[in-house]
Amino acid sequence: MTRVKADFFIYLFILILLSSCGGEKDAFVSIEYWTHEDSSRRALEERLIEEFEKENPDIDVVRTEYGSAELLDMITASFAAGKGPDLFNLPSEEISDLLYSGRLSEINSAALGYDSENALSEAYIPGAFDAVTLDSGIYGVPLEYTIWCLYVNKARLAEAGLEEIAPETWEELADISKALTVRDGGVLVRRGFDFRYPYYLAFFVPLVRQLGGDVFSPDGDIIYNESAWEKALQFMHDWGPLGDNLGSPTYRNARTLFNSADIAMCLSGLYQESRLREQNPELFSSEEWFVAPFPVFRDSVSNEAASHYYHYFLVNGSSDTNTKNAAWKLAGYFTAHAEEYLDEIGLVMPLKSIMDSEALIDKPFADVFLSDLERSQPVYSGPHASEVQSLIGEAVESVMLYSVPPEKAVQALRSSISDLLEN
Repeated sequence: MTRVKADFFIYLFILILLSSCGGEKDAFVSIEYWTHEDSSRRALEERLIEEFEKENPDIDVVRTEYGSAELLDMITASFAAGKGPDLFNLPSEEISDLLYSGRLSEINSAALGYDSENALSEAYIPGAFDAVTLDSGIYGVPLEYTIWCLYVNKARLAEAGLEEIAPETWEELADISKALTVRDGGVLVRRGFDFRYPYYLAFFVPLVRQLGGDVFSPDGDIIYNESAWEKALQFMHDWGPLGDNLGSPTYRNARTLFNSADIAMCLSGLYQESRLREQNPELFSSEEWFVAPFPVFRDSVSNEAASHYYHYFLVNGSSDTNTKNAAWKLAGYFTAHAEEYLDEIGLVMPLKSIMDSEALIDKPFADVFLSDLERSQPVYSGPHASEVQSLIGEAVESVMLYSVPPEKAVQALRSSISDLLEN
């Protein structure tokens, strides 16, 4: 009898021990982190994740990269299937559908390293959380703060016998691009400049605003000032393959070609410098390139720069509580290393400590970016922003690729946006 009791208690002890081990396993958290491709940021974040996992042995992080356009498609599809990553990042204009549909987790200030939500907000510049705020709740924390200016390769200008001075107007830029464009018969071999397709809210809407129009008027009118839209669309038609054939949404993106000196000018952010340093150190270390302000039209009524935008760390609202807290903790760990993001990859987090830092001021041509921010508006990030951008893209591409008259493209755009918002 004694032997049976002893065996029973040994068995019970083993069950308790196994149960305890199982509890530790249950407390282990694995975070699926999805982000857009960036080789410079990859190296930094992989190192930070390794450090984070050492400090938090109960958390495992799986980092997955996608192309910028592919990332949105993957996130949209995964959420539609009731899944989605635990932590991910998207730009301002691609968040609203997830935000308004309740798919995002409200921030955890403590996990992010702050005593309160107010303390978090105070650490950042005004407006940094506007695109992720709903009903006084905050649903994201900024990864980066971006505005595009004009990168110029002086050697390419010199080859065409042009002065090493950046164009101040879009008309000047078109004339310079004509001189720089290289063709083999009717085939475009090298462009002088091209736009940042398909990010029409960031670059094309500012062109419309320069001419006095906007997506929405202060009173809520859709496609405000048709004449401004028609002029901007006419300019894009003349730019495209059915006009002077200086560029097209179907060609390889200009910012990639700039680093290999296969295009003279492009639009990009401060982060372009770190990519140039990595991909073409000889050009980066030379004095053969510079950054200039975003051009305006000769008859502009508004001195508008490119629209600035943010990328945000976002957390899946459907993840369990432990996973959400761990995801916010990882986001907080990333943002706690904002100086490294700036130093190593030229990525600016909109923390007051960064915006006021000598490290930012000392970046090549940082003064140009900071100056353009003063004449910039935030990219539209309201309801259905991603779809609005797609519809604007359809309008621009219809005049560039299919010779749709600008006035017809404007009417179709107004109708499409109206239907979108009504439905």
